[in-house]
Amino acid sequence: MPITRVKKESIVGDLQDKIGKSKAVLFARFHGLSVAKVTGLRRAFRKEDADYTVAKKTLIRVAFRESGKDLSIDLPGEVAVVSGYGDELSIFRTASTFAKKEKDAFEIVGGYFEGQFVDAKTAKALGAIPGREALYSQLMSVILGNTRKLVFVLDQLAKKKS
Repeated sequence: MPITRVKKESIVGDLQDKIGKSKAVLFARFHGLSVAKVTGLRRAFRKEDADYTVAKKTLIRVAFRESGKDLSIDLPGEVAVVSGYGDELSIFRTASTFAKKEKDAFEIVGGYFEGQFVDAKTAKALGAIPGREALYSQLMSVILGNTRKLVFVLDQLAKKKS
């Protein structure tokens, strides 16, 4: 049964609103996912302050065009749009983690990040960047490691002199 014009306008308006509010947008192909897995994925995105929406590609293109952004990447197959409102990279990390588990059924096909469209390879690379807490942890590890080495060297010098 075809979608009515009123319903299409509603979908485009909803997508346009989400695109306008979002800091980053991710596009994913989701063919063959079970309802339970999609529900779990939606929950994971909600925890990251993001929305997972499925719509026709033509409606997605119209929503982007009306938002002032021309959708320049090719969207193959069935496409879901993930709009992130919090941490820009969190949606890419969540999608990358899920894509590793569901290799055949879920694939990242691109995104919109920092005012420009990115291809699938770049979107996957964005998903590999650790979170803020992990980066702080890595930085502290480097700082403490070098401090330990300095203390060890100073200790050895003190023992040598005495």
